[in-house]
Amino acid sequence: MKPRSSLPQKERSARSKAAQLIHDKPLILGTVVEMANTCGKPNCKCAKGEKHKSWCLAIRHKGKRKMMHIPREHKDAVFEGVRTYQELWKQMEIISEVNVERITLAIKGKV
Repeated sequence: MKPRSSLPQKERSARSKAAQLIHDKPLILGTVVEMANTCGKPNCKCAKGEKHKSWCLAIRHKGKRKMMHIPREHKDAVFEGVRTYQELWKQMEIISEVNVERITLAIKGKV
């Protein structure tokens, strides 16, 4: 295995950022979805078209899609976990691109 210092700056930076994200922040693989529902009460505002808004977390659990209601007091933590996952994914794409470039050059005999 090569030392990290031999890696291109772009890859070193992405790996460092990915490690920080994994170590320091909550991580949730899922999507936050805003839901709009009616409660069924005839005199409620939702009966007139102004639906009740809430947030759900869409995840896969044991291979099946699942929607979990997010209570208001946990909304910020869930949003942060999903944002962390999205940022981690971006860093992994950068790392992958650099490695594909390296392999492509090696195949062509330029490295």
